[in-house]
This record gives sequence, structure tokens and C-alpha cells, in this order.
Amino acid sequence: MAFSDVFFLLIRWFHGLAAMAWVGGSLFYVLVMRPAQSKGWQGFGGQHVMNEFRGLVDTSIVVLVATGTIMLFDRLTFPSLGANYLAIAALKIALAIWMFSIARRRWRSRGEASRLGRESSGSPNRVFTRVVAVMSGVNMTAILGVTVFLLSDLLKLLFELGLTGR
Repeated sequence: MAFSDVFFLLIRWFHGLAAMAWVGGSLFYVLVMRPAQSKGWQGFGGQHVMNEFRGLVDTSIVVLVATGTIMLFDRLTFPSLGANYLAIAALKIALAIWMFSIARRRWRSRGEASRLGRESSGSPNRVFTRVVAVMSGVNMTAILGVTVFLLSDLLKLLFELGLTGR
């Protein structure tokens, strides 16, 4: 096994770990913590846990960008890549950027979303505010993350099919 093989194995492994931590944490929050909190159970520590998760997300973003860039440039050196691979890779990158922007926006305006919801409760903009909240919240991050995982597996399949010529 050559050094480059070990290097790319580690890059893929770190990329997968970072994605798993972020998406898994988001799914845990959506499927376990939020329902428990809505039933009045505050055993997780609330804001303290969210601050710790924020650090995990920030680290994951850095690792995902660095390793994803390395993997993308490595894959682009293969002449067997077709237009389908490039289109799906572009879609995956766009969805990842959407996830990154949701995370950045949520950390910057954590209190603003709840204030907007209270202020607009009787206004005609209430539907718009709710749509924006759904499209930029943890639920959307979890949905996008699961979709990015699916696209990753599809890219791997297309790459392997390109290598075998099928």
C-alpha cells in the first residue's frame, strides 16, 4: 500500500467521521432531544449542550471543506468521470453549502428567530416566517445531511462504474 493510498484512506475516513458527527447529532436533536424537551424533560442541559454541539459543527465544517476539496480534486483527475458524476457532485456541493449557511446563520441569530416568531404572530408575514424557519432550521439540516449521504453513495457507485467501464 502506497503512502498516497493511506493518505486518501485517512482523508475519506475523516470526511465520513465529520459528516456522521454533524448529521448524526442533528438527527439526535430532531428525533430525541426536541421531543423530550417539548414534553418538559430538561435532563440534557439545554443551552450548554447546544453550545457544545456548535463546537462540533464548527469543527465538522472545517474538516468537511478541507477533506472534500482534496477528494474532489483527486476524483477530477480521472478521465472516466462523466457528466452525471459532475452534475451530482455539483448538487452535493450546493446542498453542503446550504447546510453550512444554515449553521452559520443559526449561530449568529440564535435569539432573532424566536423574537421574529413572537413579533409576527398576528401579521400576514407569519406564513413566510414559518417557511423560512423550516427551510433554515435543524430539521432542514438533517434532511440535507441525509440527502448528501445518499448523493455520496451515488457518486461512489458512479466512480466505480466509470473505473470498470460499465
